Amino acid sequence: MSDILVIKVNMFCRSRELNDIRRYILSQVENSNVVVLPAYCEAQIVPDDMEIQVEDLSGEQV
Repeated sequence: MSDILVIKVNMFCRSRELNDIRRYILSQVENSNVVVLPAYCEAQIVPDDMEIQVEDLSGEQV
């Protein structure tokens, strides 16, 4: 239904850090339909053909 991925970052970041997060997510989208988000990110809108996974603070996927 949706063709857009909207991610909310739940921490204060500088624009450079936000850009790094953006590039990290885009590289995953280009390579597969699975996106692994850091624990401080939250998916708001997800395309139907995409799977979202979240890392906990230790770096393991939940």
